[in-house]
Amino acid sequence: MSVTSDQVAAIRSAAEKYYEPMIKFAQESVRTKSLSGQEQDMAKLLKDELEKLGYDEVWIDDVGNTIGKWAGSGSGKSVQFNSHIDHVHEGDPGLWSRPPYDAVIEDDVLYGRAASDVKGGLAPQVYLLPVLKEAGLAPVGDVYITGVVLEEVGGFGAYHLCKTMPTDLAVLSEASNNEIRRGHRGRNGVQVTFTGLSVHASAPSRGHNPHYALARFLQKVETLEMKPHSTFGGSTVAPTLISTDQTSGNVTPGALTVLLDWRSIPGESHDEVKEVVYEIAKASEIEGVTATVDVIMRPVSTYTGIAAEMPPTRGYEVDADSPIVSAAVESLGTAFEKEIPTDVWQFATDGGHLNHFGIPTIGYSPCEEHFAHTIHDQVSLAKMRDSLIGHAVLALGLTAIK
Repeated sequence: MSVTSDQVAAIRSAAEKYYEPMIKFAQESVRTKSLSGQEQDMAKLLKDELEKLGYDEVWIDDVGNTIGKWAGSGSGKSVQFNSHIDHVHEGDPGLWSRPPYDAVIEDDVLYGRAASDVKGGLAPQVYLLPVLKEAGLAPVGDVYITGVVLEEVGGFGAYHLCKTMPTDLAVLSEASNNEIRRGHRGRNGVQVTFTGLSVHASAPSRGHNPHYALARFLQKVETLEMKPHSTFGGSTVAPTLISTDQTSGNVTPGALTVLLDWRSIPGESHDEVKEVVYEIAKASEIEGVTATVDVIMRPVSTYTGIAAEMPPTRGYEVDADSPIVSAAVESLGTAFEKEIPTDVWQFATDGGHLNHFGIPTIGYSPCEEHFAHTIHDQVSLAKMRDSLIGHAVLALGLTAIK
């Protein structure tokens, strides 16, 4: 067993000293607005905290990711504890029961935008180092804390790290309710445009109305046989937005565009998705109306001034009996004296990029999925305290994987 009961006892005792500063850092993080592409203040806050806590090296890379390294005591696995430092917009503040950036604490709960996605998960990652040092323990492999940018708009920060600073393993702080997550489906945005000939609506026979081709297409989408999957059930596709090139009600459109949200199973590439959609789009064409299909690439720009295009989010699955899942379940089970559930995420994460580049990735976090991206954004402080112990234990257990 890679983590012993004596080690857990030392970690529990040491963690008590750091509960309060960890929670204070989480509050400061929530108060620091950091929308995608505007993460510079949060990056500095994180860098200052990592330096204060004594990480061996701390830096901000060229795309704006904040990184802290703690060199291991041996030649064990390198592990990055990965959190994104951007978040979605708060919307109308008047709809919130508490101001979204006040970081109010009531009844042992921290409220505010990004509390559950994922600043409430970042704080326990950051504080695993002082806890382990206080306990007189050290991981045998290098540990990195990575605060990545632009996750909410495609994951460019993590994608960049995969190429510039790959680690052996990764742990995401995406919401898992202090359970283990081991994968998710991918997300592809597929844009289908039907182009005909626009005419005055009083004389429709003079033109070619793309509505009828689109109607045929949507019927085919509704009955499309999707790929099954034993873990995720299968791929799904949902038409979401429709747009037209016209604004007048007495003109037939020259072009109609429909956006499909295609959730792909692991191993199903966006090229495969495009091919399937292309076949049914071409089969839906009518006289005078042609179809084009594009998989949407997401343009992004970092606060450091680097522009890029992101491919669709990839789906992935780490086997339930893989070394990283087995070690995490065993280590956390020892720490909390109970069986630790494993599951998959409903939503997509940066894990798709990491796993694609050969970095087995799991999720462990005190955050809860049903609070993410909502006006009820919050994180339990009790779960954060447990998660601090859990992260310290994972740093020991995962770096010791043979």
